Amino acid sequence: MERFAGRLGDRVIAVSHYDRDLALRHRVVPSERLKVIWNGVPDTPLRARPEAHPPRLVMVARFAPPKDHALLLRALAGLRELPWTLDLVGEGPLLPQARALAQALGLAERVRFLGARRDVAEVLAGAQVFALATHWEGLPLSVLEAMRSGLPVVATDVGGVKEAVVEGKTGFLVGRGDEVGFRERLARLLQNPRLRASLGEAGRKRYEEAFTLERMLRETWRLYEEILG
Repeated sequence: MERFAGRLGDRVIAVSHYDRDLALRHRVVPSERLKVIWNGVPDTPLRARPEAHPPRLVMVARFAPPKDHALLLRALAGLRELPWTLDLVGEGPLLPQARALAQALGLAERVRFLGARRDVAEVLAGAQVFALATHWEGLPLSVLEAMRSGLPVVATDVGGVKEAVVEGKTGFLVGRGDEVGFRERLARLLQNPRLRASLGEAGRKRYEEAFTLERMLRETWRLYEEILG
């Protein structure tokens, strides 16, 4: 279907270099008709305070097969000695399994399942660490929203995630399914408020430089002008 649709348009926009390479590998469209324009999200005046204590973690993601809530919960189960709470925003078919796992791991009192929310910016502003455990991605908006809020990010290194999160500067990247690696990065942030603050500040700057809605619209408009002559 994508190959067929690719023949109909003058250009195809990929939201990440990873997706561009994927399209080329599967011969969806020739390289000269592919253009990478990173996703952008609108700004908000709401800002997190990553250095605040005790730290609250948040993950915004649908409870569906592409995501890996189980990995995050298992990673946190090994950090019971540290003070933390976790907010999980989203709905989906795998929500009952996630609830059951949190109960089985003895985390029920520390994990809040918030469901679908229209105030995600407010939820992020009340957190100190953003986590995204996942199996595959393009360029996730949730990571960009977290950086916009000034949160440090711990995320699975899949798809275009590393095009947003700069390892060791705005957050940490962990291999797919790497429970130990996820736990270690979370522990570093939970125990170091200054590190949370510095990574969060760098993430906010990266958002301003590369992932604003205005930048995305400007680049998209330029592409239309180029096509229309």
